[in-house]
Amino acid sequence: MAEISIVNNDPSLIHNLKGHRNDITSISFHPNNPQQFVSGSLDNSVMLWNLSSQQKRCFKLLGHSNSVNCVEFSKDGQLIASSSQDQTVRLWSPKINGNSSSFRAHTSSVGTVSFSPNNDKLITGSNDKSIKIWDLATRKFISSFTGHTNWVHCAKFSSDESFVASCADDRTLRFWDINSGQCVHIVTCAKGSGNYLAIHINDRSIALALNTGSVRLYDIRAKKLQQHYVLHDNVTCIQWHPFANYLLTSGQDGTMKLVDVLEGRPLYTLEGHSGSIKTAKFTQDGDKFASGGSDRHIMVWATNFIVKKEI
Repeated sequence: MAEISIVNNDPSLIHNLKGHRNDITSISFHPNNPQQFVSGSLDNSVMLWNLSSQQKRCFKLLGHSNSVNCVEFSKDGQLIASSSQDQTVRLWSPKINGNSSSFRAHTSSVGTVSFSPNNDKLITGSNDKSIKIWDLATRKFISSFTGHTNWVHCAKFSSDESFVASCADDRTLRFWDINSGQCVHIVTCAKGSGNYLAIHINDRSIALALNTGSVRLYDIRAKKLQQHYVLHDNVTCIQWHPFANYLLTSGQDGTMKLVDVLEGRPLYTLEGHSGSIKTAKFTQDGDKFASGGSDRHIMVWATNFIVKKEI
């Protein structure tokens, strides 16, 4: 069991890495090794990074024929999934040789891919307006969720795998029953569309990053808006801290924000990138986070102000 405490110690930059030749679109840390992460880029490549080596080594994984939109480690760290504008999803072994298998997932660019908490399924979302569930072992199609009327930007499983949440360029946040495939609730935004979403580990709250610069927090059970922040000109990514009620956001304005949800206020504004930040993600232990964007740099930061003690 862990006890969370807050200390007066600001986040700090610890690594500034470069390897990609175009914008960085997505980052995902290994679930058990905070020294390893994967990144995807508009340069068509996936890169596997190791922070524990003195040279901060990275390995380029090639196979996609167009921009990589999203990357994610599986829950056991044995696979990396990547989705691309080439309409495919690739599954990689996180090793130097970069062995991979691919399947054509959609009829248009695949904007998002994510593993289920039980690690037996994949979810994908596409510019063809559909969301699909796949069997991870067989790479076979299981079911499709249709209803969005524009490009799907993000789709995630709830931690208990009872529902899927998705956002698209149609100004809606949708909730889907996994068993029936039916859309059970729609939240329509008066202004703007969702770029990214993050479901809290308790499955009670969801954070939506909007292209208007707003972040909206919704109570999933009560189906009500909980909090609303205006943080950026366009919010590109959002993630909950793994153990505490803090949100990490990134924006096209080249900044990141750390938000205290319990107090309802931003705590930190972080700068360092030149140009848009397209992705920002915590390690599984929450001690670090990484960011990447249009300047082709990946910056790794120490969280510092959140301290976890085992009791």
